[in-house]
Amino acid sequence: MADNAEDKIVAYVDKTIVKITGINVKGIRPVDLEAVVSREIGCPVRVIGVSSQSIKMDVYGLEPEAILRNEQGLITAISLIPGLTASDVACIAAAEKAREVSTTELAGRPKAVCPKEKWVGL
Repeated sequence: MADNAEDKIVAYVDKTIVKITGINVKGIRPVDLEAVVSREIGCPVRVIGVSSQSIKMDVYGLEPEAILRNEQGLITAISLIPGLTASDVACIAAAEKAREVSTTELAGRPKAVCPKEKWVGL
């Protein structure tokens, strides 16, 4: 079978990528964080990155502006999770809409060894 852009299944997901900084993370369970944040904002959430001082999440079906309007409520909610402490400077450092990329734009790029590499430079 030929490797054409038309042969691939592509899903478009309406998501916002959110990064929260100014927190102290020690031994949290991502599923607990996802459940608390989902309850707080009423949308599905997936944790995509955790460091000792920040959390990065995908929030589905909610615009960045809506997330930023509820910044304090969101930080208060995550402060209740065992292993996570919000400092006085805790904030949403970024809330950006995921960029839509067409299959034709990806089809013209060289095959990469790592799947992530095909997105670099777009």
